[in-house]
Amino acid sequence: MKKKVLIFTGSPREDSYGASLARVAARGVKKAGGVAEIINLTRLKLNPCQACDRCRQRGPGQCFQEDDMIELYPLLKKAKAIILVHPVYWFTINAQTKIFIDRWYAFGGDNYVSFKNKKIGLILTFADSDLASSGAINAIQAYKDMFNYLESDLMGIIGASLQDRGQAKKDTEHRRQAYELGQEMAR
Repeated sequence: MKKKVLIFTGSPREDSYGASLARVAARGVKKAGGVAEIINLTRLKLNPCQACDRCRQRGPGQCFQEDDMIELYPLLKKAKAIILVHPVYWFTINAQTKIFIDRWYAFGGDNYVSFKNKKIGLILTFADSDLASSGAINAIQAYKDMFNYLESDLMGIIGASLQDRGQAKKDTEHRRQAYELGQEMAR
């Protein structure tokens, strides 16, 4: 059976550099014998978590809110690996991605076993010279804490810095890293 890798993109720009790197990672997944599905979070209607705890009584991934997250819960539960791809906004995880992650709270009723040992990859894009000055380091630390708590396996982190228009077309290093991350996630 082929390993299913979900790739979630959180950029509001469909032609973003992150979306391009997500497609490259998907090619890596396929090359390694896996199946990749790219889901653009910005096309979905996702409401913020209401912290009502009804999901704790209803069961894992059983939020009362009737939005597009209902369709993502079973996908998240079944996937063997997840890659999150998004830009860094205001020194951390962007809002589109954070709302999605906050809704994972609905898996807490079973102590998040759906995420235990799940492979996780990150591709963060930012317009600054390095991880620290861009704030990507804050997002990375949040992810490290989050996936440690969930007992997930953080397999790789790509920080793709772009500062000049047209730089993405010339960049081969981040594309190579994304392809290799995709391959690793499918193994």
